[in-house]
Amino acid sequence: MTSSGFFLPGDAPNVAYRNICDKTTGPAPKARAFIEELWLRYRGHEDPHFLRDAQTHFLERFWEMYLAVSFMERDLKPSREGGAGPEFSCRYMGQKIWVEAVAPGPGRGEDGVEEPEIGLATYVPTEKILLRFTNALAEKRTRYLAAHKKGIIADQDCYVLAVNSRGIPHAPYGNTLPFFVQALLPIGNPTMVINRATGEVTDSYYALRETITKTKGAVVSTTAFLDPQFSFVSAVLHSGVDCVNRPEVLGDDFVVLHNPTARRPLELSAFNWCKQYVYNNGELRVHAG
Repeated sequence: MTSSGFFLPGDAPNVAYRNICDKTTGPAPKARAFIEELWLRYRGHEDPHFLRDAQTHFLERFWEMYLAVSFMERDLKPSREGGAGPEFSCRYMGQKIWVEAVAPGPGRGEDGVEEPEIGLATYVPTEKILLRFTNALAEKRTRYLAAHKKGIIADQDCYVLAVNSRGIPHAPYGNTLPFFVQALLPIGNPTMVINRATGEVTDSYYALRETITKTKGAVVSTTAFLDPQFSFVSAVLHSGVDCVNRPEVLGDDFVVLHNPTARRPLELSAFNWCKQYVYNNGELRVHAG
């Protein structure tokens, strides 16, 4: 490995970083080559501490690279503007779009999401998974407000929160709907109405779920995209990618949920290669890329 590559010499705190860097068998060599390819294209857009920080926050820095290079593939040219604010911005149809990348982990304590035991049937802790998404949004709201106050993000700019859920057990796969959609809109479990006499399904719908409850009783809203305090978000982009589990084409794994209350809505055509969800008048519709 050369000093100009992504991986730095010496020991690293992150186990995944060490495995990809050092192992010569299994998926590691291909994953390492893929990361170096991303780095060659991303280099020049990173902050000064990017490579060193990757030794501790490997998934987060990989996600930042993957996201930016996927945008490059679609001619959405990412641009970093100093060391403050979101990861990068781009322009589409004359509108500036800020993109903030986040890769939440499983959480800690009683509300953390535990890894499933291999080979055993396991309960999927839906509400704990949803909490990881609601927490990520709340944290990034604080960061957004600070950047807006400094004049980095203007009122007329769009803002996309790009969430990678690979670090949350179960979360990349969803169930009947992606978990990130369930975390931001009051959409609960699928429900069917069955005629007892005939056994016929007479109706089906998603139950209303406006809140989830933490283990110690605190109540958390799942209606962020109906709440004016989150209207700064134009859309949330989701992926469960990592350097081993990835599509053949960069960005083909992206799924986008548009905020129905956004101050600056995002054009559907900006992400026309993605599966996109649009919520309007209580109805969730899908636009396939």
